[in-house]
Amino acid sequence: MHGTLGLLEEIRDKYHPEPDDIEKIKIETGHVAFTAAGNKSPKTGREIKFSLWYLAALALLEENVGLDKFVDEKVHDPRVIKLKNKVDAHLVDSLGFGARVSVIMKNGEEYKRFRPKQKGSPANPLSTHELIAKFRNAAQMTITEENTERLLEKIKSIEQISDITQVMDLLH
Repeated sequence: MHGTLGLLEEIRDKYHPEPDDIEKIKIETGHVAFTAAGNKSPKTGREIKFSLWYLAALALLEENVGLDKFVDEKVHDPRVIKLKNKVDAHLVDSLGFGARVSVIMKNGEEYKRFRPKQKGSPANPLSTHELIAKFRNAAQMTITEENTERLLEKIKSIEQISDITQVMDLLH
């Protein structure tokens, strides 16, 4: 599912498709992602992270799809529902951890992306910038912005830390 999200975010950032102009969103993904995110009709915000349909809609509508998006309001958001109803997701075992997506516009244009290995895998690692952005997004749910930045600095120089409590104290 992360591979699918990344591909749809690339399409969103490059082509800026207007949601109302989208005819269909085709997704093909391997067994693990399809099984993990096969919930077509989540009832709560927490369940959204297990729905390719909702994740696809959020990837095209939101600047990022982080933990802060998995809230009940998104389950009932008319924009999200309208776009998730345009998703046609299929299991393709041969893709393994890869994904193939296509956003088909009402005017006939089609934006396609394929990635054989999802971003973040050993074969396709995250850049330092992407890893830091992902950390900040997750940390914002429980750590102050100031402590997040201090924690990042500590992690960058972890070899010089003689007492791990210097890091642990920032997690509050």
